[in-house]
Amino acid sequence: MMRPCLVCSELSEASRCHDHTVDDRGSATRRGYDTTWTRLSKRARKLQPFCSVCGTTDDLTTDHKPEAWARKAAGKVIRLVDVDVLCRSHNAAKGAAR
Repeated sequence: MMRPCLVCSELSEASRCHDHTVDDRGSATRRGYDTTWTRLSKRARKLQPFCSVCGTTDDLTTDHKPEAWARKAAGKVIRLVDVDVLCRSHNAAKGAAR
């Protein structure tokens, strides 16, 4: 499925075109997405197998609310209420809006 690049609106198979896929944020693990996050994400998607925005059951991801990283920084566990299940396109759109 082709969709517009989040940066330049050129059609692409991913959320960003080839020219805008450079990821200077570092690895997912470096950004805090560790094995604990992976387990929480899988659990959230199992408990809610649909996107909170559009209801699709395809290509689901788990998005963190701002409270999630605040809890992690304070040494606390990220809870299910600190995340939201979204399809990849809604998660990307939400991230781009931040």
